[in-house]
Amino acid sequence: MSDNVIFYFEVHQPKRLKIYRLNSINDKDDYFWHEKNREIFLRVADESYIKTTRILMENNINASFSISGTLMEQALEYNPKVIDAFSDYFRSGLGELIGETYYHSLASIFDKKEFIYQINEHKKLMKKIFNIEPKTFRNTELIYNDDISETVSSLGYKNIITEGTDSIINNYNPNYLYKSISGLNLLLRNYRLSDDISFRFSDHGWSEFPLTADKYASWIKRTPGDVINLFMDYETFGEHQRESTGIFEFLKYLPIEFRKNDIGFVKIDEASKFDNHGTVSVKDTISWADTDRNLNPWLGNQMQKEAFDKLVSLKDNKNKKLWRYLQTSDNLYYLSTGNPGDQEVHNYFNPYKTPYNACLLYMNILDDFDYNYHK
Repeated sequence: MSDNVIFYFEVHQPKRLKIYRLNSINDKDDYFWHEKNREIFLRVADESYIKTTRILMENNINASFSISGTLMEQALEYNPKVIDAFSDYFRSGLGELIGETYYHSLASIFDKKEFIYQINEHKKLMKKIFNIEPKTFRNTELIYNDDISETVSSLGYKNIITEGTDSIINNYNPNYLYKSISGLNLLLRNYRLSDDISFRFSDHGWSEFPLTADKYASWIKRTPGDVINLFMDYETFGEHQRESTGIFEFLKYLPIEFRKNDIGFVKIDEASKFDNHGTVSVKDTISWADTDRNLNPWLGNQMQKEAFDKLVSLKDNKNKKLWRYLQTSDNLYYLSTGNPGDQEVHNYFNPYKTPYNACLLYMNILDDFDYNYHK
């Protein structure tokens, strides 16, 4: 039975693009929706980031974080107290910082050189702000395959995390430590136990509602393995699951119930102490998004593929930084037209109401970028 839990959180906000109309093309206008970005960031900072980090500290909960470069830029601009909260947490020794792509992009699937550039830029930013050099890597949306593990290993990382998809867990229990094909320590997300918190916590139609700390601790205790990997968006606490749902009380009581069951929190880099249970090879690219857990959330329909091809075609340009903002995976995520269950999540995040609106403005901006900056 398992006595260890890893809490890993993705902390990301995109720089959302403004509604850009055809008559704006060739004006070389600003592409970003500054009012919306500020409004969302300030709300989430207050209701989620700062409050949750304080609870982690006050209750001695270990957790691991990847924080995108686009979030860090907005924190510096809109509310530096977010960075202060994370800095205090990391200095306490409770927290671990993880590497990722600076722009939270899909670079790993279309340009190895660009992928490496963004990883290194993220590493520089984490060193500058927090004076920490991450030993663990998580790719955007846990996108992963053997080639990605080889690239990450070549950059000196020790550990990598990804999704425990159904195809993987048919052969490998996700609650053990494995090796990637490149020799990295590989940890797999237990998506069922993670989603019990991040998606089902406030679902009154769920057979296990309400989810209490003591009930959840008993599930962890009964789960076979060395370590349960609970990976989720940090916005789960206070944003996706509002304070009124009881999510913060759940988080506060969780370490109490864990102690009663002799369950401990560990950081990802500490997982190397566990026995290795073999090498896992992942040929086909996976992610942690949607039911199929592949690339369909970003490339699943013709709109997305055409937008992605247009984006990649602009690689040789005169404004690399702006092009990299346009790479942020959210821009393609908004264009999804998946099954009703998955689409409900996409619609929740989409500030443009429909994928067709999102596609129109994104393509307008790509056309404008092509006109003004493409070599």
